Amino acid sequence: MKPRNTPKLDRAVRFAGGLCMALALICIGCGPTRAKPVDVELARSTLTKVLEHWKQGGSIDDLRQGRPEIVVQEALWTKDKPLVDYSLVDQGREEDANWYCEVELTFAGANDGKPSKKNVTYVVGTDPVLTVFHAML
Repeated sequence: MKPRNTPKLDRAVRFAGGLCMALALICIGCGPTRAKPVDVELARSTLTKVLEHWKQGGSIDDLRQGRPEIVVQEALWTKDKPLVDYSLVDQGREEDANWYCEVELTFAGANDGKPSKKNVTYVVGTDPVLTVFHAML
C-alpha cells in the first residue's frame, strides 16, 4: 500500500527543506575571514606618533579622540610615568595583521633623580583601526 501524503505533511517537508537550505547558505558565509596584512610604514609612523605624544605629556584619550583614532593600551602611561625618551631597538617584525617592535623607554628619575630604562614590545595594528598595545609576552 502506497503512503498517502497529506497537505500538512507536504508543507512540513517543504518547510524543513527550505530551512535546511537557508541554514546551509548562511553557514557558507560564516567561515573565518583573514585580516589584511599589516601596513608596516603606517604601523611604524603610528607607534612613533604615540610615543612622541606620550613624551610631550599628552594623554591616551587625546589619541582616541583624534582623527584617525588610535587605540592605545599602555599600563606604564596610565601610571603617570613621565616618558623622557624612547628608541626603537629593532626594525620590528610582521606577523599576520600586526607589527611587533621592541622599544627602549626612558622614564624621568624618581626620588634619586636617575632616569630609568625599560625595554618593551609593542604590537601595532593598522586595520580596521590603528592600535598600539604593550605586548604581554
